[in-house]
Parts: sequence; C-alpha cells; structure tokens
Amino acid sequence: MKWGGLKKAQGVFGGGILVVSALVFMWSGVSSDVSTNGQLSDVVDQAIEIDADRPDPNNNGKIVIAAASWRADDRFEDEFLKPIGELLVRRRVEMLQWVENQAEGSVASTYSLEWVEGQVDFFTFRVPQGHENPLMQVSPINYRSERSRFGGFDGSRLLGVITKLEPLALEPGLLKSSAAEISDNKIVMRRNPEMQLPSLGDTRVWYEVLPSGDYTVLTVQEDERSLVGAKPSSQLFVQHGLLDSNDLLQKLEGRADSSFHGMLYLGGLLLFVGLMSLMMPHAAKFNLQPHLNVKGPLAVVVVSMGLSFAVSALFFVLSFAN
Repeated sequence: MKWGGLKKAQGVFGGGILVVSALVFMWSGVSSDVSTNGQLSDVVDQAIEIDADRPDPNNNGKIVIAAASWRADDRFEDEFLKPIGELLVRRRVEMLQWVENQAEGSVASTYSLEWVEGQVDFFTFRVPQGHENPLMQVSPINYRSERSRFGGFDGSRLLGVITKLEPLALEPGLLKSSAAEISDNKIVMRRNPEMQLPSLGDTRVWYEVLPSGDYTVLTVQEDERSLVGAKPSSQLFVQHGLLDSNDLLQKLEGRADSSFHGMLYLGGLLLFVGLMSLMMPHAAKFNLQPHLNVKGPLAVVVVSMGLSFAVSALFFVLSFAN
C-alpha cells in the first residue's frame, strides 16, 4: 500500500473510533443522568428533615437533611490577606518558569516560559544552562478551621469531607498591602519590579475557599455531636442556603444535569471530529448546491456539524423521554 493510502486508511480508522467513542460517551451520559436523578429522588424521599440546632442521637443511622448556619470561630491569615473567617482556605501558587518540551519522535528539546504550580527542577533538563529556574519564595497552604459549628454540630469532621471550593474574590479591603498588584483575581509579585511584562520568576497567588454561611447538608447522621463519623461511610451533599427537601432535590438534580450537559457537549465535539476524519478523504464528492453554495472540504464541515448537532439533540430528547 502506498504511503498516501496508508495515511488515508489511518484517518478513516481513527475517525471511526472517535465516532463510536462519542456515541458511547453520550449514551453513558444519558443513562447516568437518568439513574442519578432517580437515585437522588429516592434518597431525598427517605430523608427526614431535622433541626440542626438541636442534634438528636435518635437520628443516628438515618438519612437526614440538616439546614443551618456554618460559622468559623477562628480566622485564617497570611502575609497577603487580613484575617478572614472562611471555613476552608486553599492558597495556590504558581511561578513563571522554564519548562522542557519534547515533540513526539524528536530527540531535540525546546524550552518555554510557562506558569506552573510547584517548583520545576531545571537540573533534570537536557540543557539546564540558560534555563535556570529561581526558587519559589511562596508556598501553597491548605487551611481548615479548627473551631467551626454547623448549627449545634461540631463542623470539623464535615470540613474533612468537603473537596469543592470556590474562588475568593480578591478585593482591596482583604489585602494587607494597598499597593499589591491584582490581575485575573491573582496577587502578582514581580521578581523584577521594573518589568511591566511577565518575566522569569514572577509569582502569582490566589485562593479558593469554603465561605462561612448558610448551608443544607444531606447525609446519614452517624454521630449526634459531629453529624458524620471520623471516617464517613456515606456520601454527603452540601448546598448553599437553607433549603427544604424539595428545594434541595431541585438543586442536586440541577447539578447532575449540568454534568450531563457537559458530557453531551464533549460527545458532540468528539462526534464532529470523527465525522470530519471519516468524510474528509471524500471531500471532492460533497456538493450541497443548490441548497447551500458550498462544496468540497467546506461541505464536509457543514455536514459534520449538522449531523453532530442532530445526534446531540436526539440524546438530549432521550434524556427527557427516560
């Protein structure tokens, strides 16, 4: 087989794999969305709404919905921020550093300046000379309030199972230095203050937090003092606000639907690329005239886009039908 024919066959094979993967991916999204919403509804139906300000040991082992104010009695503070009463704080740090890149099948390395979290060890580079990275002067921090209350419960164990945080808006009133430079919600520290453009060794710091406030928790009560056990054995759902069972179910189903929509979008994108790979070798045969004044490769793009949209719409309708 000639080289051109081999490349064409590889493209068709790869396109077929992408098309099949996209269809499987979207079908999995539909199935999981229907299953998840059904399971959430069953769990919420079984749950009892409790008064979180008055923990009751008789609720141990039961699925509960607890709505209460979650507050921290201690404060987080570092060299950049004034004391804040957040429940969880994750300080993230990145530095503009030399990074070694190597193209597949190439023995030569290239080097570029990139923002990277953590120290890049330039001693492992093939050519360390001229690509030396300075030491990071700021370290990441993971802070958890040691004195928090969720209603009448000790909130410490609850904090141990929270993984999703939200960005902290860096407003001037939060910062210790009024001269601090803020860009894209990150504190910028320039290695050379005279440089206006980003340069080697510049550092950026930003924060993710779980703020104090009103929350609703759905879980199995394992302990009347801390709601969950030292090693929680059941799943825990947390939502902002003081919600009843109906409002909580709507919020949780909305979160599941958002995940499904993301899967559907990604599946549609994979399908589009796969169809393009399958049909592009035959682009000369595509002619959408007189309906559309396009032919050749552009016609392949239009057809691939139309088919991807139609299939995605079909899976979207199936999610409601189920």
